[in-house]
Amino acid sequence: MARKPDLRIEPPVPAGALISPPPDAPTEPLAAPAPSDLLVITIPPWRRIAQWILIAIALYAVIWLFSNAIAGMTPFIIGLVLAYLLLPLVNRLSRRMPRPAAILTVYVGAFLLLFIAVAYIVPPVINQLQQLLNSLPTREQLESFGSGLLQQYQDRVPAEIKQPIEQGLNSALRTLQSNFASYIQGLSTFLFNQVLQLLNTVSFLIGFLIIPFWLFYVLNDQAKGSAFLNRILHPRLRADFWNVWGLINQVFSDYIRGQLLLGVAVGLMVGIGLVILRFIGFDVPYALLLAIVAGITELVPIIGPILGAIPGVLLGFFASEHGWQTGLAVLALYLVVQQLENNFLVPRIIGESIGLHEAILTVVLIAMGQIFGLLGVVLAAPVAAIGRDLFVYIYRRLGGMSAEDTARSIHAEGRAEEQQAHAKHMT
Repeated sequence: MARKPDLRIEPPVPAGALISPPPDAPTEPLAAPAPSDLLVITIPPWRRIAQWILIAIALYAVIWLFSNAIAGMTPFIIGLVLAYLLLPLVNRLSRRMPRPAAILTVYVGAFLLLFIAVAYIVPPVINQLQQLLNSLPTREQLESFGSGLLQQYQDRVPAEIKQPIEQGLNSALRTLQSNFASYIQGLSTFLFNQVLQLLNTVSFLIGFLIIPFWLFYVLNDQAKGSAFLNRILHPRLRADFWNVWGLINQVFSDYIRGQLLLGVAVGLMVGIGLVILRFIGFDVPYALLLAIVAGITELVPIIGPILGAIPGVLLGFFASEHGWQTGLAVLALYLVVQQLENNFLVPRIIGESIGLHEAILTVVLIAMGQIFGLLGVVLAAPVAAIGRDLFVYIYRRLGGMSAEDTARSIHAEGRAEEQQAHAKHMT
């Protein structure tokens, strides 16, 4: 009789897979991490560390030297400012003539302007200043005016209101009397020491004598200076350094030179307008002095035109023959000048080189004036614009954008803002 075959149930997976390996069985090694996943810390060689130390020592020595000789360095600071202002004109003239001849041509023009100013502008300004000082009320007039006000106060103000007013005035007068002498003494001592230190510095006097020669070398060797900076900079830093310098230079050059041209234009318009008013019959005194004040205050953004108009309007109302008629005529003149400035001069001379909203610029103006004084007020607008552009540049570079693309994008955005502002003013 034949035997039946044994039945077996095959698992769906190989039998060996159902058996767990013994504990001592060898296991496959884990895959090694990729080289990019490793954190590699490299220590720079001692020569590179020594270079960094040498650079730090050199920077500390230069900063220490200049900080301790700041009074003697004032002529050279003025020379650098003049070089920065004159460099575009020298570069433009050097395309048509040798560079030394271009510098000498600029020198001759500058000395001619200085001679004209000293010969024809300074004497009338001094004369008008003397007339203004002579027209101020004397001590006797002030005392008489104060006595009249005091008599009206005694006759018209009720007694119950006088008592708190007089108490406050007496307290303020006592405080002022106790502190006034110390204030005046401290201020006079400070001014005397500063002037004495400035005039007694031999390097200060020598510096003013050698400014023309030093300025000539600075203007003549601009290309050599740029090449020297390019050599000492690390290759990885060159693009970023020149891009940042280009951003700073563009804002400062457009704004400072534009504000200077704008100040000259506004001063000329105010002076010519006051002369026209005199021919019409509205005699406004100190026309040249008021024109210079209007041109200088134009350097202050936003509030500068208002500050420049206040003296002229006050003199028109209170120091002219026709009184309020002359004051209204002067006020109308300043309003016309401001409209011409905002609608025609600013878009063509300055454009949107700053690109900051007036509300933001006003806050920056107050903050810079509080910290740095008058210089901070004048430089508030370009400093704020430079801070904005540097923030955008660094932010985009940290985001992975190349140095060339970052600089190109910022310049393109600036040109687009200028075109939009110009189109808005034209419409």
